[in-house]
Amino acid sequence: MSRKSDSAVLSVTHADLEWKENGQPASTAFDDIYFSSDSGIRETRHVFIEGNDLPKRFAALNQNQCFTLGETGFGTGLNFLCTWACFEEEAPESSRLHYLSTEKYPLSREDLRKALSMWPELAKYTAPLVECYMPAVEGYQHFSFANGKVKLTICMGDVLNTLPKLEGRVDAWFLDGFSPAKNPQMWQPELFKAIAAKSHSDTTYATFTAARIVRDGLSQAGFSVEKSDGFGHKRDMIKGRLTQTAKKLNTKPLWFLPHRQPDNDGMAQSAMVVGGGLAGCSTARALAERGWQVTLIEQHQALAMEASGNPQGILYAKLSANNTPLSRFITQSYLYSIHLLSTFAHLQPELWQQSGVVQLAINEKVRKRHQDLANHFPTDFLSFLSSHELSKVAGLPLEHDGLYFPNAGWVNPALFCQTLAKHDNINVVSNTRLESLDYTSDGWTLNLLSNDALRTMKSHNVIIACAKASNQLPALDFIPLKNIRGQITEIGCTDDSSLLKTTVCGEGYAAPATHGRHTIGATFDFHSDSVEVLTEDHEKNLAMQRECAPELYRALGGEEQANILGGRASFRCTTPDYMPAVGAIVNQKDFLNEFAMLRKNIKHPFTRPPQYLNGLYINAGHGSRGLITAPLSGELLAAQMNDECSPVASDLLDHLNPTRFLVRAMSRNQL
Repeated sequence: MSRKSDSAVLSVTHADLEWKENGQPASTAFDDIYFSSDSGIRETRHVFIEGNDLPKRFAALNQNQCFTLGETGFGTGLNFLCTWACFEEEAPESSRLHYLSTEKYPLSREDLRKALSMWPELAKYTAPLVECYMPAVEGYQHFSFANGKVKLTICMGDVLNTLPKLEGRVDAWFLDGFSPAKNPQMWQPELFKAIAAKSHSDTTYATFTAARIVRDGLSQAGFSVEKSDGFGHKRDMIKGRLTQTAKKLNTKPLWFLPHRQPDNDGMAQSAMVVGGGLAGCSTARALAERGWQVTLIEQHQALAMEASGNPQGILYAKLSANNTPLSRFITQSYLYSIHLLSTFAHLQPELWQQSGVVQLAINEKVRKRHQDLANHFPTDFLSFLSSHELSKVAGLPLEHDGLYFPNAGWVNPALFCQTLAKHDNINVVSNTRLESLDYTSDGWTLNLLSNDALRTMKSHNVIIACAKASNQLPALDFIPLKNIRGQITEIGCTDDSSLLKTTVCGEGYAAPATHGRHTIGATFDFHSDSVEVLTEDHEKNLAMQRECAPELYRALGGEEQANILGGRASFRCTTPDYMPAVGAIVNQKDFLNEFAMLRKNIKHPFTRPPQYLNGLYINAGHGSRGLITAPLSGELLAAQMNDECSPVASDLLDHLNPTRFLVRAMSRNQL
């Protein structure tokens, strides 16, 4: 990876390393080593693992309990791997680890591989980390290991910017990084204040340095400071715990503050998810991996029979160089989906093809946007290539320059849903439609129509993930979900079209052939509610290829000779701001009353948080990006329901919060 220009703001610079004679990496920028020359593993165990009493604390974890560990400076990932190994050895089988780390100058994949090769005893943990290591893009990157038992979130960027955006509380801290003498910019009072703000009364820390600036900073932030023997040539290290809880300064509006659902005496570990598409299956999987017993309710005879059922779905990331909330969320979600698909593909080779995606610059406006993006992202994430270069990538002549996403590809969405739902803790109930939802003190009653017979089911926790049908429920009718009809066309492969090696996107898209047929599409119709496959829409799909990729159009046979084998019409469910609605549902009646002043002054100093409909959540409105945004949305919703640290930055959660629609409507006097 290389930085495209000095003005790039969305990529982060890889660490520039010097390799010692013993194979140890050192930073040239900070003139400092990444771990002790005596033994990096023994240093990690002595300073951080023993310093935080982790073996004992891991062993004492309860069933399905999650231990959250925070780190300043991911570096080579050695601390993470040692912690994972310790957790696997000491923790109960059903417990989980969430490891959050920050990194301003990440190692490249090859440097990471080389550095960790020094520790063959960690090879079983090193291999999956190196395999999934992602491009150096600013923001959060989330990973899942060991069937969801171990989660890793790396916050790429300056720790003083990324750490304050962490949503949640940490149980133990590894204060690592280059020494205060070499990197004084990090060891600032703001760092210690942020660490205290993300801690609770039982949070501990340990660090290799006993420098005065660190001792004073921790003490002033409310931590105890205890000196103990350092490792190797270091005389002292320090450790301690939070003794003075940091005063919480609410910088968010009350309606965006995290909502803690009440515990229902052990019943909280079961849930019903309504909707068997990507959003529902992703949510069910994320909960199941956390030990929840999940009932997944699907109105059709099988999963993914609606918009998630197309034969080929494209990982299409439409981004902005302006770092908008939508673009940030798409970027992070895109990387997580790639990680998840690559993990599942070991068991399901037919799940997806990581064949890359081309986005054509079909006019000057798009070309400028593509060039701006190329100046803001690293080359292993996307590149702006000439038409000649793209033609080589695609295997067929292309007339436009454009972007190439090397890690993207096409997915079998239905198989993805089936794979997500294949878990011992998930029970799929098909041919069952939710008719209505009632709340009592005993929880939620779902009134269902199953095989033409009415039935009821009860649950303390219900997640609505049935696209546009979600807001047909009165409790969710304030969420402005809308349908956009889309039709895809399946075309028989020809000798010429079989040369297509990557998905090509312009006004529409064309995917490489699978099982003798290509998928091209897709139309956008804001008015029709018909699922009938239309000949005129097949013609529109072919016309889009003719306009944007004439040689590809010719290879497919053109309008006269193209062998149309079939098609499929379904509905993309989206929102006015194109961000999905993910989170807990407020009591709309109470909100309209208690926050009535929003109609006059959105900055009114409200004092009481909103009331919620306890146990009711939504994950919907993903539009045409469901393959990208649904899996991470399921993960963050499960984290919220378990009161865990979020894999998504706090400010992004505000843009996903379904309450935003109530606030906007009231502030515009529409409610």
